Amino acid sequence: MKPRYLITLLLLLAIATGGATQSAVPDTLLFVFKLHGQTRKYDMSFVHKNDSIVLNWRILRNLRWQKGTFTLTPQAVKCGTVLSFLMPEDGRHVVLPQEQTAYLLSQEAYRSLKARKSFAYNHTEYELLDSNERALGFALLHVRDKAEGGEMWILDNPALPLVWSMQHNPLEINWRAEVRK
Repeated sequence: MKPRYLITLLLLLAIATGGATQSAVPDTLLFVFKLHGQTRKYDMSFVHKNDSIVLNWRILRNLRWQKGTFTLTPQAVKCGTVLSFLMPEDGRHVVLPQEQTAYLLSQEAYRSLKARKSFAYNHTEYELLDSNERALGFALLHVRDKAEGGEMWILDNPALPLVWSMQHNPLEINWRAEVRK
């Protein structure tokens, strides 16, 4: 009878962990940036520390790793209203201002998007268009700004509402996240 219990336990564990991995964010994502015909690929990981989020980034340039961090303050994680477009600089560890997030929405903006189908960021109103695409087992919330046509696809994950992709950005900084292979 012991083998039967062991097999049952293993099956239950496999089912439980299989469901969890479908909607888990990997430790490191590859962000592919396009700007003025150039492409840059950064490895990025988002680490929760207390109520802050630390974004660790790195890029292989000239046969050496350049790296640094952006820290999102608890205030920014909770109710930030500005998406930072600060360019990573090797060796810099930047604490962003309290109103700024990097590559993700604040909890307040995410709640607004889910409840009202719109949110304001960078003094721009975005409205939900659809949620037809998926990434990492989550729906991607496709939004467009009403004024200039910039589009974002946001991971429908309350723990990490990541801007998975940005296209037609008026600043011409576009990106798409990918699972690191």
